[in-house]
Amino acid sequence: MGIAEVLTIVLVVLKWTDVIAWSWWLVLLPAIISISLYVLLLVVKLVAVLIGVVAVKKRQKRAGL
Repeated sequence: MGIAEVLTIVLVVLKWTDVIAWSWWLVLLPAIISISLYVLLLVVKLVAVLIGVVAVKKRQKRAGL
């Protein structure tokens, strides 16, 4: 469990116990940011793999394989 998940749990408990009166999107913001970063990293990795595959296919085509 990372810091974003722990912070989200703490904020949800504080919201449920009426210690804070924040809106739910603010309470869940650490989780939203964390998920967004994971998705962004996944997309960057997929793009890198696709670029690598295209480069290998171009090399194979030039070599006549």
